Amino acid sequence: MKYIKSYIFLTLMVVSLVGCKVDDLKDDVNDLKDRVALIEEQVKLLNDNVEVLAYVLDPQQKTIKSVTENNGQYVITLSDGSVMTLTIGQPGTIVQPEISVDNNGYWVVNGIFTGVKAVGEDGKNGEGYPEFRVEKGKWQVRFGESGWSDVPGDYDLGTESLGDQFFESASLSDDGTVFTIVGTKGQVYTFPVVASLVCEIKNDDAVATFEYDSVREFDVKISGGEPLAPIYPAGWRAELTKKEAVGTDEYNYTLIVYAPVGSKAMADNTSEIVVRVNQGTLWAVDKLQVELK
Repeated sequence: MKYIKSYIFLTLMVVSLVGCKVDDLKDDVNDLKDRVALIEEQVKLLNDNVEVLAYVLDPQQKTIKSVTENNGQYVITLSDGSVMTLTIGQPGTIVQPEISVDNNGYWVVNGIFTGVKAVGEDGKNGEGYPEFRVEKGKWQVRFGESGWSDVPGDYDLGTESLGDQFFESASLSDDGTVFTIVGTKGQVYTFPVVASLVCEIKNDDAVATFEYDSVREFDVKISGGEPLAPIYPAGWRAELTKKEAVGTDEYNYTLIVYAPVGSKAMADNTSEIVVRVNQGTLWAVDKLQVELK
């Protein structure tokens, strides 16, 4: 009988220990899920705020159509209908790449010169902004459609709280006509909010593809100002014509784009068509990315 009692007691101890191990494993799994979720959230916050930073640095930025705020997160709708999200946060403990722009206007990531122009010049855009992700415990970066590459540095990602390295605060004026962003280094960026100034090209694809000698038409919504003649790259041609009848979607203009004729050497294979609307000192701009196949 003593042996049976001892066996029962030993069995209960083993079951108890196994139960503790299972509970510990569940806790570890839950902690890992929380860690992954927080890092994913930090990646989104970083990419969203880099996009806003690129907008701030662009001397030809589009006019802001509307701004809505909820708990420190701002949804910014531009005059071309595109949307950006700005999240104001305190410095966090997740270790993320340090991003800056050098004195010559180029992106710098973790102290490494990228050779990619961030700040546009009059009449010329910047060359895009970095996009980040976390892959196998490492930050990776790419510009545009280029391939992903590891961000230099030896680091532990950390997982305690989210942070923002670009912006300290943002505010919308009481009458809703001015949006102000304050950078972490004290820079102040002020933008007009003009709901009536709209320039939007309707195109479902990121890039409009053309054959040589082809013609395509795109609906355009313009309001609040006077449109200027489209800007187009070498070898291309574009016209903006007003529609005689306007549907409920309010697209009141047609953009007609003529692809190049002749040899490839005479035309830009990948570029953009620019449509602009002017109201006094304010501009609304939209761009149609085009390429030849």
